[in-house]
Amino acid sequence: MSLKYSEISEAISLQPLHLIDEISHRVVNEYTEAICALGQAAMAAHDIQAQLALTSAAIRLRAQVEAHRALQAPAVDGPMNLADYIGQLCACLARAPLAENGMRLRVTADEVWLDADRCWRVGLIVAELVRNAARHGLSGGAGAIWVVVEDDAGYVRCSVCDDGGGSPGVRAGRGRRLVQALAAELGGSVAWSFAPNGCCAVLEFALARAPDRRVGAREGASDVLG
Repeated sequence: MSLKYSEISEAISLQPLHLIDEISHRVVNEYTEAICALGQAAMAAHDIQAQLALTSAAIRLRAQVEAHRALQAPAVDGPMNLADYIGQLCACLARAPLAENGMRLRVTADEVWLDADRCWRVGLIVAELVRNAARHGLSGGAGAIWVVVEDDAGYVRCSVCDDGGGSPGVRAGRGRRLVQALAAELGGSVAWSFAPNGCCAVLEFALARAPDRRVGAREGASDVLG
């Protein structure tokens, strides 16, 4: 029914932007139809346990819808604050499957202004890296994931790390290849490092230009889950 983050990323390189928006619109509609069907089934169920299970499934799908909407292409032109964008995205991701599995997501972000389309690509990369950290690094169980965005003298460094036991022996799949392709579109690269206490993926790219700074940017760390 739904597109994975990696499938959305792949579509970006293959289709015009208006077709990506149409695909995303259809996915959200499909989610909405499924949520409505679950709600109707819950109302029709006579067993209280069945009602609770169906309602819980609908709530989880709503969280998935919000995460998907957060990954849609920004509707604005011009510069965006990457710190705000990544913070909002991670808040949505935290309310999706991460919370149910006892995972803690923490974001620390410097003020970095990028064009909207570049912000979007960074967001797609971060979403895929967070998903991989939850799936492979933490093996779907409890643990912590950190997202750190830094402005280092004209270069942007975005790290996604976990405290799991991910192994470098895990075969690189389509998700990693698409992350690398998106990083190349940003003029940067992604590198992975593995240790007994966790994995860390680091995206680095240069600021193409220095857009005007806006008032209201926020810096610092915040827990978006737990």
